[in-house]
Amino acid sequence: MALELRSQEDHAQTLVEEILTCYLELQEASSLFPSPRVNALFERLVLTHPQITPITTLLRRLCSDGEYELEAYWTKRILRENSHADANAMLLSFTYYANYIDLIRMELNAIASVGKGFRPRTFAVLGSGPLPVTSICIMQSFKRDEEAVTVHNFDRDPHAILRSSELCCKLGYSRDEMRFQLLDVMTERYDMLDFDVVYLASLVGITNEEKHKAISNVVKQMRPGALLVIRSAHSLRGLLYPIVNLTSAVVALGLKPLLVVHPYDHIVNSVVVCRVDFSTSLLRP
Repeated sequence: MALELRSQEDHAQTLVEEILTCYLELQEASSLFPSPRVNALFERLVLTHPQITPITTLLRRLCSDGEYELEAYWTKRILRENSHADANAMLLSFTYYANYIDLIRMELNAIASVGKGFRPRTFAVLGSGPLPVTSICIMQSFKRDEEAVTVHNFDRDPHAILRSSELCCKLGYSRDEMRFQLLDVMTERYDMLDFDVVYLASLVGITNEEKHKAISNVVKQMRPGALLVIRSAHSLRGLLYPIVNLTSAVVALGLKPLLVVHPYDHIVNSVVVCRVDFSTSLLRP
């Protein structure tokens, strides 16, 4: 028993040292632009330990910056293609495209399981980024079933909005299918009454306080009965993405929790599905 305990302690210390090493190397890197070294460092970071807590927020911000650079890099590559077909073929080679397909399938199944025949037609994606893979996968999923939907992409970065808009045109999506809006959900208001489902990206609100503020701001703009899909994380994956806990404070914002899904396979993000229900709210809009 003593040997087993010592082995566990040694393993924990090894993990701590590895995470700290990755953090320092990322912090000192001259650029987070995709490269073999940067990619390898991020791939090693699906870990955590209590001693890591002081740097968790900073590490998430580095991961957010790294994801942005990766998406911007791939968007630029896809925009170089000459045709819709070539652009879509290039998109398929995006590093995490297959993971997104499985994530969206899981999320849409979760929505269907709580909707009682509810078929959403209007989606909003908050924090869509320069490469709006979530929006694209949603659109493709409904197109396979020959159902028309509209996805409205929001991001606080003007370059991300410009590039993602150009990208979706290059991929062959119309402006009626894919729409784009510059918005910082942390500080700005936008009427979201028309949306059946609103997605909140995992890195919109990196700390617990920021996440709570983002959820509060968004829910106030939504209509009763609409669904809020919050990307979260669990266990060791909480090092990279904030863990959303459905506390009484969150419910008091006007949300009725419906479903929480924690995958234990290659899908990194968890998903929390809530219905807007102001009868639970202490802060009515």
